[in-house]
Amino acid sequence: MTEPTKTIVRRRPTQRRKESPLSEEDWVDAAIKILKDDNVRGIKIDALCKMLGVTKGSFYWHFSTRSDLLVAMLDHWRRRTTLNVIRSVSGAGVDPKSRMKLLFALPRRSNSPASAQVEASIRDWSRRADLPRKAVKEVDEIRFDYITGLFTDMGFDHDEARKRAYLAYCILMGDSILSGTLSEMDADEFGAQALMITATLEKIDG
Repeated sequence: MTEPTKTIVRRRPTQRRKESPLSEEDWVDAAIKILKDDNVRGIKIDALCKMLGVTKGSFYWHFSTRSDLLVAMLDHWRRRTTLNVIRSVSGAGVDPKSRMKLLFALPRRSNSPASAQVEASIRDWSRRADLPRKAVKEVDEIRFDYITGLFTDMGFDHDEARKRAYLAYCILMGDSILSGTLSEMDADEFGAQALMITATLEKIDG
């Protein structure tokens, strides 16, 4: 008797969609989220891999060590909250007083509370480690020099411009902390009052 012919059923190949590779910025963004919600001690390779749903091999494709990630994170913070802001304000093509008013408006933007949380975490971290301390010092100097330049463009001499820049930076940083809990002035009034205090007073003595 002839054996029945066996019908071979071939399975269709499994359709697998290749997952888009993570970029360095994806890792930095994840690290910043942990920093904002927790602190720098929470930034661990295992925790990041779990958050992003990947293995450690993906991390080591971009970074040799955790320290390399922290350096990239601080560089991202410096670029995003300082260099890009200066470029944007400078590109507005307005007079120096108007550019200063644009700076005073920054803490009232919708994304500013999250940025303020990140900055507070980095400054807290900087009290315990050299790496963030150097980054914070560099950021403060870049911001201060830019604001000094605005007051110089308004016609103040160098020493007077530096004094006014310091006051303006103090006001700007203070508002980034207090505007979320105190709302004595809206953004437009705050900008106008802050500009009046720093740009129209008599010469600062001392």
